[in-house]
Amino acid sequence: MRRPWIFLSVVLLGITADQFSKVWVFSTVPADGLAWWPDVFHFTPVINEGVAFSMLAGQDLVILAIAILAVCALIVWYWKRHQTSDALVLATQSLLLIGAIGNLIDRVIFGGVRDFFDFRPELPFVGHWAIFNVADICICVGVCLFVWYEFKHPEPDSAPTASAAVPAPKTPAAEGGTPPSTTDPPSA
Repeated sequence: MRRPWIFLSVVLLGITADQFSKVWVFSTVPADGLAWWPDVFHFTPVINEGVAFSMLAGQDLVILAIAILAVCALIVWYWKRHQTSDALVLATQSLLLIGAIGNLIDRVIFGGVRDFFDFRPELPFVGHWAIFNVADICICVGVCLFVWYEFKHPEPDSAPTASAAVPAPKTPAAEGGTPPSTTDPPSA
């Protein structure tokens, strides 16, 4: 994905899959939902006017500004680093961009994000899990991959180490001379 046209193709394919899944669910599934696996997994079409877990609901301009900044930052990040980035970082960038643009399209057109994946079992400390979509999955997987990558490939320290900061003592052998013999008298 170092070539921009390949990266763009992957991102466009992902956005298409996200938008197609939303169109399909919102045009075929009844408003009260469809149980694919009763009491476990349903398709429940809803418009989320907030962000994750409906946070910031009603803050349309703030959410829109954050989404636009995120898309711009992801594009700049890709453009500056695509020649030198690891393949996993490029995949992470594409997933994050798919998710950000997919949900941004919904916000601009529908005033909120179209969500529909609905896991019903009550989770400890959480309760009913949030309803989400393909773009949300891309964002979550992208963030997890990025965090995993950062832990596996930490940036090398730019500060010198203690051994590099203290020069080694110079010996005649290190300077190209012959080392003093243990039987030679000390020079004056």
